Amino acid sequence: MTTAAPLAVPLESIPSCWEGVIPAAICTVGEDGTPNVTYLSIVHRVDERHVALSRQFFKKTDENTQRNPLAQVEVIEVDTGRLFNLDLRYERTETEGPLFERMRTHLDAVALESGLANVFVLKGVDICEVTECSLVPGKPAVLSPGAPVNSPVPLAQIEAVSQHISEAEDLEELLQVFLDACRDLVHCDHAYVMLADETGDRLYTVASIGYGEAGTGSEIEVGDGLIGLAAARRQSVRVTHMARDLRYAQAARPADEARDEIPLPRLASTQSQLVTPMLSRRELVGVAVLESERIGGFQAADECLVGILANQVATAMTLLVGVESAGVGADPTAAPHEPAAVVVKYYPDDESVFLDNEYLIKGVAGGILWRLLRHYVDEGREEFSNRELRLDSSLALPDVKDNLEARLILLRKRLEERCDYLRIEKVARGRFRLEVARPISLVTGNDPGGSEVSGAEVSGVEGGSAEDRGSSG
Repeated sequence: MTTAAPLAVPLESIPSCWEGVIPAAICTVGEDGTPNVTYLSIVHRVDERHVALSRQFFKKTDENTQRNPLAQVEVIEVDTGRLFNLDLRYERTETEGPLFERMRTHLDAVALESGLANVFVLKGVDICEVTECSLVPGKPAVLSPGAPVNSPVPLAQIEAVSQHISEAEDLEELLQVFLDACRDLVHCDHAYVMLADETGDRLYTVASIGYGEAGTGSEIEVGDGLIGLAAARRQSVRVTHMARDLRYAQAARPADEARDEIPLPRLASTQSQLVTPMLSRRELVGVAVLESERIGGFQAADECLVGILANQVATAMTLLVGVESAGVGADPTAAPHEPAAVVVKYYPDDESVFLDNEYLIKGVAGGILWRLLRHYVDEGREEFSNRELRLDSSLALPDVKDNLEARLILLRKRLEERCDYLRIEKVARGRFRLEVARPISLVTGNDPGGSEVSGAEVSGVEGGSAEDRGSSG
């Protein structure tokens, strides 16, 4: 068997050419010798001698390659502006399998970004042998400043982060280790983590770095937008050149529908985004979202590194839940009341909580806060345990995946952001304290015409209807 001669330019030496920042062009030749040139959405490097081309609007290209399997593709190196010609020989077309699904997810992300979800449909992936890769003579084009240069991360740094992940004592520390790694290893100053709720249908933000508004408690449906797409497909989505006016799916909702919604963390001018699913035993635990104001801010090596760490964090999360579940019960203590009462209004239909008519939180976290405040007002309790919350049937937590620790972090951060008189402080593993600096008046809201009552009378109170809720936060 004859070994093919080495390529003049090894494919692995020009990694930014495969990022899709600048569209590649493909040229084929018809039966009568007429050339045909069109643009490609994706040129993906498969291995040292093969690339995969996205098949979309390839009618003429298909006709040409059926008669003549030879083609040439021109790609551009983002960090230098150099042009390279790839001489290709068409081998086969794949319409299923891991490579097809990976490229389909990437293309669907591009379609979502550009508003062409019903136009950009991947019909197949053409696998081509690269018979030669050569530099095009001439002066390189001048590209925008700040284009990324691929710099490998030392294994020792990755090992150190892995060690810190394994040593994290609680979920909050674990997520902070991960976000710090995104900053230190991937050089990303803006990132956040969204976790899957108990149904697996929605994601909610529980930790972030680098944003003026942390977005704690913001939600999005699985399958909605780039983030939801990555979660639904269980595949990373990496967009290297986003439109400056890209809007998240929830931002397109009517204003009255999003009245009680918390906005996702966002940059004013996101140019690159990497969304990586966090998986444990094939189950979606959450997603990590990294953003950059640089075009081509994340490359294939970044995607691999974040994926490795995200899955390790997801596995560590499942182990931490088991440790936290073994906690002991709480030791109730009395808490004094002080002047200046605040009205806490609770709506059981969606478990939303309002503080003096200002929206705070909803869902499971809202139900937890309401339970804690009920115990505080009725019994004077301040200290609680994760275990007792898990055993509380009124919270309706699932038996297997309850995300309790994540909900407590979410609740604590929302309280820190929205008020200065309610705090949740950790006192030991699996134990925390509710700190209340003002008297609390608890009101439930289901039927119109209710009144406000504090103390033990709270169980018989009915407040306003859902339509009467205060302004959102």
